Amino acid sequence: MKLYTDASFNWKTTEQSEENVVRGKIAIHDDNNFKRIENVVVGKVPQLRQYNNVFELIAIARAVELASEENPKAESLSIYTDSKTAMYWARAGKIKKASVLTEAHASALEYLRQARAQFGGNIKFNFIPREQNLAGFLLQE
Repeated sequence: MKLYTDASFNWKTTEQSEENVVRGKIAIHDDNNFKRIENVVVGKVPQLRQYNNVFELIAIARAVELASEENPKAESLSIYTDSKTAMYWARAGKIKKASVLTEAHASALEYLRQARAQFGGNIKFNFIPREQNLAGFLLQE
């Protein structure tokens, strides 16, 4: 099974909002007809301005979770993302640079850990250029 993931959020809207959350979107697409865009909300973290990698990691975790639900007997899964940072975090299951790690990052990593345990099979996390990422095209529509 192969799934493409992508994410987006608008910092200007977030910065102007009085809400204590950041709103973004994630997209998941396969090579066929499976297409999904979901709205995602994470709590604001003081001093954190760049949430895109958090949303990218959430998109990866959600794709793993959906793979478990859609094909519970799958033995392998390939995830393609245009975020090298999120790909490396997903592969390692952690963020090596402690100064980057926030509660938002930790929550996304825990979500991924749980999704991986639920899937149970072999998962490969791969980089794909933005212009080839089918999930990215969904967010552009």
